[in-house]
Amino acid sequence: MRPDAIMPTSTAIIFGSGGLPGFADLPAAKVGLETPYGSAAAPVRRGGGAQGTVLALARHGEPHRLAPHAINYRANLWLLKTLGAEQALAIYTVGAIDGALRPGGLVLPEQIVDYSWGRAQAFSDSADGHFDFTHPFDAQLHRALAAEAERLGIPLALGGVYGCTQGPRLETAAEIDRMERDGCTLVGMTAMPEAALARELGLPLVAICVVVNAAAGRGGQGVGIDLPSLGRSREAGLNAAGRLAAAFCGLERG
Repeated sequence: MRPDAIMPTSTAIIFGSGGLPGFADLPAAKVGLETPYGSAAAPVRRGGGAQGTVLALARHGEPHRLAPHAINYRANLWLLKTLGAEQALAIYTVGAIDGALRPGGLVLPEQIVDYSWGRAQAFSDSADGHFDFTHPFDAQLHRALAAEAERLGIPLALGGVYGCTQGPRLETAAEIDRMERDGCTLVGMTAMPEAALARELGLPLVAICVVVNAAAGRGGQGVGIDLPSLGRSREAGLNAAGRLAAAFCGLERG
């Protein structure tokens, strides 16, 4: 049994670019995609493991079709919550601003800086709809995943700050310089408003970040980022992330 486990429970797995081994091929639940906030991006895939029910959703759609700014984050989270999700593991592919982080590695960040704009940020437009977001990722899930990674022998960097940009273009080197001054160690495009919406719904969420490249102007990439080369790092990182998430949910793969 994993540390800090509360059984049984229902865990949402939200994944993005590149899918997630062990989850993308679970059977689709026979439920509609419509919510009060529009249509969710993809069918929810449902499975069962030693730790309870698994509800997996591809945030960019199936097939992958939605850019980060075009995702209906509210519909995705609402559908998962309606289907009984009690906690969420969100998988993100990211660029490394911190030079100590290498492509193919996994990171559990602790904080977010949001640079995105124009996205629906809340379920409620009420004047009293405030909620605390001091610590955006759930501490108990963070500890449990760290312990599971140690048990499996999966290298995992703990801590750091995810900077969420608008996309779909990648960042300029100057923008990455600014983000580093702001304290960001990772850059991605989809953690917000996803993490905030989960908090608004009372859904504990933790991020598993897969580093696929050094960010713009980092890692000797003076001429730019070679997009075709990202696939190899992404595949290795997603395999590790899939193994970690599967073990956490009791669907442990070999």
